[in-house]
Amino acid sequence: AAIKKEKFSEYQTQRDDNSVKLSYYYKFTGGDYIAKNLTFGLRVRGKRKRKSEFSDLLSIEARILSLPPRGVRAIVFKDRIEISWNPAEKNIDQSSPAYFKGYNIYRAEEEGLHLRINSKLVNERKYDDKDFIIGKVYRYFVRASAAELPPFSESDDSEVVRILARDTFPPATPTGLVSIAAENFISLSWDENPEEDLGGYRVWRKMEGQEEYVLLTQQPIRENAYNDTAVEKNKRYYYAITAQDRLGNESPKSESVSEVIK
Repeated sequence: AAIKKEKFSEYQTQRDDNSVKLSYYYKFTGGDYIAKNLTFGLRVRGKRKRKSEFSDLLSIEARILSLPPRGVRAIVFKDRIEISWNPAEKNIDQSSPAYFKGYNIYRAEEEGLHLRINSKLVNERKYDDKDFIIGKVYRYFVRASAAELPPFSESDDSEVVRILARDTFPPATPTGLVSIAAENFISLSWDENPEEDLGGYRVWRKMEGQEEYVLLTQQPIRENAYNDTAVEKNKRYYYAITAQDRLGNESPKSESVSEVIK
């Protein structure tokens, strides 16, 4: 192939004060991608059509690559984003089974560039991305690789999956709830929750014979203790506690306790 000087900009990938870097892609067509050895060299032709000697030659063994993985999915968990996919069944020449050694996973934030996030080739059909930030949008795609080590011989990109890392995970259910009856109030206390994003606690009560709990604290309370003063003697009250994070995710109710003021 001949590249004319006025076309250099189409192949330029890097430029500084002292040099220009060009990149050329050899594209296979038809059945030309069968396994073979290819040798590439570069020489310059001057204005008088005189040609330089060839540069150092580069020999490459062309490989039949797998088609890209299919069905890429992403699920957000509290401590990770799990990316999973299905392997291709055929190669680019439609032969089967698909030939690959493993997978590389690429991620981008918002509209940024995709970068490989696995340090070594992934052999399973899923990958856990644990380096993420809640509230950000991430885009993933997967490539199959015919080589175990760099430089990888990779398939085309799979489809891109986009996901918002949203926090939908409630705090743990409060534990250790105890009640003490005083002369004119019932005192409640429980163990502190360990979550860093804890917003507070909500106190629930029902009377004997009632099916549903009624919320006593319209706003979450920060303390892991509460005094219920709206009580009457000789009536039994049942209590439960829920924990809520700053986004409003709420835990299930704790085990209940009951108390009566004599």
